[in-house]
Amino acid sequence: MSESSDSDSTFTGSSPWPLFVALGFVLSEVGVVLGLRPVSVAGLLLFVGSVAGILTEAGYIARPAKATGVQGLVLVGIGILLITENQTGTTIRGQSIAIAGIMCLAGALLWIGYVRKNTRANVSTAEPSETTSD
Repeated sequence: MSESSDSDSTFTGSSPWPLFVALGFVLSEVGVVLGLRPVSVAGLLLFVGSVAGILTEAGYIARPAKATGVQGLVLVGIGILLITENQTGTTIRGQSIAIAGIMCLAGALLWIGYVRKNTRANVSTAEPSETTSD
């Protein structure tokens, strides 16, 4: 047997993201059922991050922060709709969804700002100085 065939047979090409998508969804629902808002919000954040990871890994998007921000906007919209229904079950779920959406938006904006700041710093240090030496 050759070395290359051994290494090819051990790589399955599977991704861990689907497990985290399912775990995030389950945690968000368990948090709603048990009335544990931090668990619900954490599950939604895990869900959104995993979806952004899947999209990045598949090559559909180049920047996961923008996908996270868009998903955050969608979550805020869904959360507001559920809150305005004023029913017992939907109000708690809507608040958790809106909080997770706001956190996704804030995280995406912070990450985009951080990347832009580092990009500008790297570009300014990489440019050669135009002073001449005599």
